[in-house]
Amino acid sequence: MSPRVLELRIHGVNNTPPNAMLALPDHAVEQFRGDRFGSFWRPKADRLADLPADHAGRVSQAVRREAYSWGGMARSSPGVPGSGVPSVLANVLGRIGWALLLPFGLANVAYWSRRLPDDSVPATKRMVWWNAGRGAASTRLFGLGLTILLVLAVCEVAIDVYAVQCSLPGTTCRRLPEFLDVLGDPARHVRVLAASAVPVLLLLGLLALTSLSRSRYEMTAMRRTPVRRPGVVLSRASMWEGSPRIRRLTRLHIAAGCCVVVLVTSTQVWQNAVFLVLSVVAGGVLAVVVGRVVVTAADCPDVPSTEKGGLWSWLLMISAVVVLVAHGFALHAVEPVFDGPLWLTSWGPPVVAVALLGSVLAAWSWRRDDAKGPLVLLVLFVAFMVATYWFPLAWAGAAVAGGALAWRARPRRGDEWQAWHGAGPGVLLGLSLTASVVLSAVLVLTFRGWVGTGLRVPSFYSWFSAAFAAALVPLVVLLLVQALVLLSRLTKPSVLDDEAEVLVVRVRHVVAVTHRAENVVGVLSTLGVLAVLLTCYLTFASPGWAGSSGVAWVVGRGDWVTGLAGVAVIGSFVGAGMLTNRRPLGLLWDLMCFLPRTAHPFAPPCYAERAVPEIADRAREFLDASPRHRVVLSAHSLGAVLAVAALYALPDGYLRRVQLLTYGVQLRPYFGRIFPDLLGPAVLGTPEVRAGAMFSCDPWRRDPGAAQDRGLYSLLGTNWINLWRRTDYLGFPVHGWQPNDLDRRAGETDGSADKVETHSDYHLCSAYRDAFADLVSRPI
Repeated sequence: MSPRVLELRIHGVNNTPPNAMLALPDHAVEQFRGDRFGSFWRPKADRLADLPADHAGRVSQAVRREAYSWGGMARSSPGVPGSGVPSVLANVLGRIGWALLLPFGLANVAYWSRRLPDDSVPATKRMVWWNAGRGAASTRLFGLGLTILLVLAVCEVAIDVYAVQCSLPGTTCRRLPEFLDVLGDPARHVRVLAASAVPVLLLLGLLALTSLSRSRYEMTAMRRTPVRRPGVVLSRASMWEGSPRIRRLTRLHIAAGCCVVVLVTSTQVWQNAVFLVLSVVAGGVLAVVVGRVVVTAADCPDVPSTEKGGLWSWLLMISAVVVLVAHGFALHAVEPVFDGPLWLTSWGPPVVAVALLGSVLAAWSWRRDDAKGPLVLLVLFVAFMVATYWFPLAWAGAAVAGGALAWRARPRRGDEWQAWHGAGPGVLLGLSLTASVVLSAVLVLTFRGWVGTGLRVPSFYSWFSAAFAAALVPLVVLLLVQALVLLSRLTKPSVLDDEAEVLVVRVRHVVAVTHRAENVVGVLSTLGVLAVLLTCYLTFASPGWAGSSGVAWVVGRGDWVTGLAGVAVIGSFVGAGMLTNRRPLGLLWDLMCFLPRTAHPFAPPCYAERAVPEIADRAREFLDASPRHRVVLSAHSLGAVLAVAALYALPDGYLRRVQLLTYGVQLRPYFGRIFPDLLGPAVLGTPEVRAGAMFSCDPWRRDPGAAQDRGLYSLLGTNWINLWRRTDYLGFPVHGWQPNDLDRRAGETDGSADKVETHSDYHLCSAYRDAFADLVSRPI
């Protein structure tokens, strides 16, 4: 008998192997489609007969069970084969490159947390321009600022510290390893010329790193265009076709990086007419690049496109490269004298950081107010902060402008149903800015300490290390308080949810702490923003109290704290990559990689651009074989987000024969709150939900919001079942914590007295078998 039901299992953040998804030994499964990045697997027919009748891997003749593995796209990193020094060095540099992508990925996440244009309302003239979605242009400008900030930090290390200061009298510097020190001890202008290539090579390296992955799994297109559903961005075909717009944005970022490299050294010697001309031309090209980044904000899946081609991006990149080449010839021919630190690498980072900081403050209110006020206040904030260098009292104007931005971001009625009370874009951009400055400070301060003595680096990085260390103190206190509260609840376990074994209750309390992640992330972002704010004030104003012995002590300890934080991040990337060929921070990376790249071209590539079309095409292929066929998408954790996107990508008429079985998912309290317009209640059809309470025993014992009469739940109806556990640190109900028709409780133990089930093995429990049998027994 030919199977009439396709059970397609999709794994989650743990990257469950195909044989484990199918509950079979490794030798009992086979790959029948795909490659090592994304693949479809099925049981070997001759192996199933050997299994016991009650084995979880057995399947009836009416069901065709398959597994879709997408973890290779999100977790595996391309590397250089071999065990020699060059290959090891190349792989380490590649892992460090992935660490440098972290701020870019967070900025991209912030883009999708903003208010997206609703195409269910009639289009207006305003809808055809970039301002159709509040923050579309701002997040792209923010991303460009992150690129400039990174280039300035690399210029400080390579050009200012090593090429210039290490060649000045009175300094003692180490030489590079022999296989890197190819120039020996040339003249200073030759050192500057060679060092100018380092930031450009870094940009090209990041481009190669992301392009290599993108070329492997970002080129899949759906065989048939999905039906566009009003108000659902996931249903747009352009959502999973990002390559053209990313190529244009990539060229603009490379052009900006080349211009910054030219300006770093040209402005230092612009008393020479040649370098004055180069400075003016590079500055002009950079200004046009900024303008084009704003225009290309209309080239996104959620905003009507006005970008018809990539001619402008090509012209700007070619112009920037020509200026860079001319700059190199000028350095070699004119032989300018560099006799001190470069002022642009000293003052460029704080100026860029202030501009990015103003964007963060404005982003706090993007979801609440569409007026133009934030733009005016942002400009005033940046102007006043920079002016404190000449007029110390200008900080008062910056405080007023910043306070006005904060006042606009105050919580309003209804904001409790969104992450961080509607300040999601600002919180995520704040994390991105903090991560970017941390990595820059680690790079500059660590290199200065390693390369020699008597070297000076911009005070911006030292001030940030001190401010960041001070800002971490409240976070540490908060975590200690949480730990003490948890310890008290574990010592004498209080009932959480319902009566259960002591071990189960204790695990529930531990899991409840992890469910407060949204609150902790909000605190971390706020503290990071305050650290950057204090850093910029100290850099520009240089107040007298900043020279006290107490501040000097904090600065000294701050270097260690920032260095340890950066080394921990980079070390985790390098260590995880060298040991397992996987990227660390699994959930964070999977989250960043799910979203199409729109804010920054060097963000981690989007695996959903291949995974979603492949899931939708496989479901449609099976349904097209017979009108009696049906598909059950069985999705775990983050795989449920892929399944939801694939359902909205199906052409009209298919959903009535598709059923959804989810388990261990974060759809409602995380994705629905962080991305209200992408995966919120109106898209999922679920009631609104508040964040988990910070200190209550049960963080979710709170009244839900209004139920929705549209969305995926309305489309599927009884054809959607969700399993969850109180002991699952990443699994939640979809409709609510009270009994309902959609959510079902899975067992928290497997019968063993010393083991509690958490986030894994849902597909092995009896609740899964009952739910699947219930779904396939329902008429279509």
